[in-house]
Order: sequence, then structure tokens, then C-alpha cells
Amino acid sequence: MILCDQIITDRFTGKQSLIGIFSRLHAPGFPVSHPQLSVYVTLTDGYGEVDLLVRIVDTNDARPAIVEGKGKVNFQNPRAIANLGLSFHGLRFPEQGEYRVQLYCDGELLREARLDVVQVKPRKRPPPEGMEGAPPRGA
Repeated sequence: MILCDQIITDRFTGKQSLIGIFSRLHAPGFPVSHPQLSVYVTLTDGYGEVDLLVRIVDTNDARPAIVEGKGKVNFQNPRAIANLGLSFHGLRFPEQGEYRVQLYCDGELLREARLDVVQVKPRKRPPPEGMEGAPPRGA
């Protein structure tokens, strides 16, 4: 299971590219909204049609899931490989801490990935060149 900003699928080859792989989100304060989080999973050894559930929860399960997404996949045989990409938009994390992205197949927890959401101080940008306090060019 891989977390990333975006999954791009080439319309001619069907190949997928994962953009911006991460396991930590930085936030200036809380609660914080995150515009998009994508989850990429490769599954095999499946039998027939299985129900999938992907959810993001805090580690302690102290509150309802941040988001849940449901779907189905049909394995023609146990050697079949299912590459799945899901994207979630407008996620809202109430506080910093450790979260889990969980994958359930037919109600059974199959995999999970850790997602750390941490508060960081905003970086101060240097003043534009020529403005008061900016270092002279070439200094």
C-alpha cells in the first residue's frame, strides 16, 4: 500500500504513475484540510468477487473515520493481480498525530499504512531582492 498525492493512468498503455509519495503530512495548524490523498494497492491471491473498504482513522479509533471508500474487485483466478488506485478529496484532520490508512477485504483487515500528521512552523520567506533587509545581490 502506497500513499501519494496523485495517481496518473496513461490512457494508451494503462500504466500508472504515482506522484508525490509520502507517509507524513505537514500542517501549519489544526484542524487542517488536505486537498487530495491517493492510495495505491496491489492485491493477489483473491478468490472471486471481494468487497473492499479503505478507511483513514486515528490510531486510537477515538473518533469516526476521516473517510471511507468502498468497492469490489473480481479475481478470475488466485494468480490474478488487481492494481487499485483510490483518491480522496478534501480530507479534514482534526489534530496532529498518527493515523492509519486501512484496507479491508470482505470485512477482514488486510493491510494498513501509517500516516503521521504533524504541525510545523511556516517558513519565513526572504524579502524580495531590493527590499529592505534583503541581502545585496552577490553577497
